[in-house]
Amino acid sequence: MIQSQKQLQSKSPSAEFSGTSPQLTVDLGALVSNFNTLRNAVQQSGSICAGVLKANSYGMGYERVAEALWAEGCKTFFVALVGEGVKLRALFPKATIYVLSPYLNLDADLLREHRLIPCLYDIDGIDLWIAANNTAAPAVLHFETGINRLGLSTQDLEQLLSNRSRLNKLELKLIMSHLSSADEQQSEHNQQQLEAFKRIRNEFPNTPASLANTAGIFLGTEYHFDLVRPGIGLYGHDPHYYENQGSRLKPVATFAAPLAQIKELKAGEAVGYGATKLDRDSTIGVILCGYADGVMRALFKPVNKEGHQVTINSYKAPILGRVSMDMITIDLTTVPKEARTIGSMVEIFGNHSLVENAAAMAGTSAYELFTRVSGRAVRKYD
Repeated sequence: MIQSQKQLQSKSPSAEFSGTSPQLTVDLGALVSNFNTLRNAVQQSGSICAGVLKANSYGMGYERVAEALWAEGCKTFFVALVGEGVKLRALFPKATIYVLSPYLNLDADLLREHRLIPCLYDIDGIDLWIAANNTAAPAVLHFETGINRLGLSTQDLEQLLSNRSRLNKLELKLIMSHLSSADEQQSEHNQQQLEAFKRIRNEFPNTPASLANTAGIFLGTEYHFDLVRPGIGLYGHDPHYYENQGSRLKPVATFAAPLAQIKELKAGEAVGYGATKLDRDSTIGVILCGYADGVMRALFKPVNKEGHQVTINSYKAPILGRVSMDMITIDLTTVPKEARTIGSMVEIFGNHSLVENAAAMAGTSAYELFTRVSGRAVRKYD
């Protein structure tokens, strides 16, 4: 037996969804609460709390997120790309905006025109940025302390200090580094990087310093320095969630999609690509969301025959069958009939189906699940 949308839509006149599109609902109140939690955590240190808005504010939509943070007193932002900084400058002429991507000459005009401050990671980049400016060039120096991605090396630092002509041509706004293992509170790398950064900071006593991301903030006051730059924490994920067995932050994002069809199937019948066989008579629901919308195929575990638990009208239902491009099948067998309403929004992650649980099942992180949500999903704001 198949229950169609035409048959059941009339039973749910209050169902809210934009056509058949999945939705990402962003709780701006929770976002602001998280900002205040993080800002309060560094208040004793006297640190400025910035906001990281890269990757379209971790998929949440940079305009509304930036507006909410600005209204709450956040005046300093970090973006990944120059183009992100240009868009942000159009919103906030007086904001301080740092660009995390390495400096390239082709970015020079935009950086100057929109008063964006680049992070510099090597001697060549420093020289090119100095040459692109007629006056002292505003800049951040990003030093390598152990993550071994981008960053000025110990040898680069020695070169800068032995001949200060380059430093004299920069208007240094900040020195910074990035922690590799702050998500793991007991990692020995945290203390090693902290000590390395302290040594670097001693060479720049009059320049503000920044080391801590969200996880670094929660490591303690030693990591705070003059400015902290939380990203993931603003958007609702506590990096120490698993170690602490809970979160100090509020969920911000709810990713959901409409239930489009219900089927009654018999044991032995199959569902989806690869023909996942049913071991019992089952009620199956089809929701309009798939890997094209950012739902990882790893959220279904064929070995265990039960995937990530989504939520429909307060009831849990596991993903059953492989995630396909535009559709997911879920097991509604134990969900009461009155809760199986066509048009109901099924929460893939949010307040009831936690993103931390989804990330653990998929073998990834909340960062990836947030930023995977595609542009097809309608962004809504509470």
